Amino acid sequence: MSLTLEYIKSCVDNLASKINAPNNVLPTYGKSYYGPTSYVDIDNKDRLIYVIPGDRGDDKHIEAVDLDHLLFIIFKSVTGSMAMNLYLKNPQPNVDNRRQRFKIQLELLEKLNKDWKDMVERDQKSIIMLSPFNDYEGKRESYLRELIGNGFLHDEAVKKAYEKYP
Repeated sequence: MSLTLEYIKSCVDNLASKINAPNNVLPTYGKSYYGPTSYVDIDNKDRLIYVIPGDRGDDKHIEAVDLDHLLFIIFKSVTGSMAMNLYLKNPQPNVDNRRQRFKIQLELLEKLNKDWKDMVERDQKSIIMLSPFNDYEGKRESYLRELIGNGFLHDEAVKKAYEKYP
């Protein structure tokens, strides 16, 4: 059976309803000429393509191996956007914003597909290994500005700020 954009859209809409995904984070279907929105397309060789528009026309094309893979790609993006939007509505001071966003994204994905959640969780763990959470960054920056404002030299202020907020 050859997939159609209409069928893919119905699959996406069904999953989107399970997490109350707003329309503005969902892709369109077929080449989009209506602004910078991601879209799903099927090329002339029946390949499933997810396109993320670039700033200067340098679009990113991701080829999916099958429908499940395409849905994973779509909902990794959708849940990432939803997590960012929810974080921005309720940020926690002195907590690395990724801590909140990653948690929200995993909760959303778990409602859709546990395998997808597990794959994204592995990706998140890799990101954290390369760039660990830094919950004190905001406090440290404020303290650094305070120290410099009180006459400390930059290097001395940085040292004191990192001692207080590692």
